[in-house]
Amino acid sequence: MTRRKKRPLPTGQARAAAQGLAFAPFAFWTAIAMRDQGVLDALERAGANGLSEAELAAETGLSPYAVSVLTDFALDLGMVQRSAERLELAALGSVLLNDELTRVNMDFTRDFAYHGLARLPESLAEEKPAGLAHFGPWKTLYEGLAELDQPAAQSWFRFDQFFSERAFEALVPRIFEHGPAHVVDVGANTGNLAARCLSHCPDVQVTLVDLPDVLELARTRLDDEGFGGRFRLHPAQLLDPACELPFGADVMVMSQLLACFSRAQIESLLGRTAAAMAAHTRLFVIELFPDVQIHDAARYSLNAISLYFTALATGNSRFYRRDQLLPLIDNAGLIVESEHEQVGQGHSLLVCRRQG
Repeated sequence: MTRRKKRPLPTGQARAAAQGLAFAPFAFWTAIAMRDQGVLDALERAGANGLSEAELAAETGLSPYAVSVLTDFALDLGMVQRSAERLELAALGSVLLNDELTRVNMDFTRDFAYHGLARLPESLAEEKPAGLAHFGPWKTLYEGLAELDQPAAQSWFRFDQFFSERAFEALVPRIFEHGPAHVVDVGANTGNLAARCLSHCPDVQVTLVDLPDVLELARTRLDDEGFGGRFRLHPAQLLDPACELPFGADVMVMSQLLACFSRAQIESLLGRTAAAMAAHTRLFVIELFPDVQIHDAARYSLNAISLYFTALATGNSRFYRRDQLLPLIDNAGLIVESEHEQVGQGHSLLVCRRQG
């Protein structure tokens, strides 16, 4: 029997990076504590003068021990820096404190994703969201969105809406370039896009398609905003191959929807969408493709979030690469008529029509 030779252990940067992964949860919770217990804020207010450990303890109400153990590790992480015996806020600490995207992502990880991700290996093996059991007995997250407890619900919706809202600012004017009278929002969630469409054009009718419980949240929101009588609800289980969509709209929209389905499910859904489209109907698909991002941090984040879909949302979906999604669109009987990159916060927009 031939035995493989053992490779020598890597040294330097690779081993340092490995230790960073080994203790990644320690770093995450240290950052949360530094942010939420006022340490980063106190250092920001102190400015270039910085604070001694004793002064920092007095400012935050933490014990000298707590300040010492936090800041020693925060120095290693690059959140703070030391000059003589005084601590100052570093650039990373400032981002953790002030950057909205970072805050949204960290709150989402802390309040929703953290504990369920521990069951990622099981989820990968079974292609089921095993981590979702932390919150409820649902087959997919979307069945239980209306029942999520706080603070998980607040952090999840804020995370979801942070990305979509920036896309909607650029998307809505494009939807109305040709004056549609009827827009169908497939996967409408709680009605954010529908509300923007109804606000943009006083004559448009919007049909919202989603699970019944989610649509009730949308109904309450749209009624409260004064849009009653201008929208319709179309309850649907989009995973059901027999589920039909409203026919003949001017525009159909799928915003960050296809990432919630497996490839086979996407092809089925898009096939049913093509069957519901008239010759003049245009389908606007807006998604986040990791492989077309212009910033490495954006690609990194999207590939990480794909594992949230695996462990907690569906078990078999992800943020797809562009080359993974385009063949599914073609197989479903649709043609990409135009494509637009960097719409909103790194989104891609595919405008599709029916083949033939």
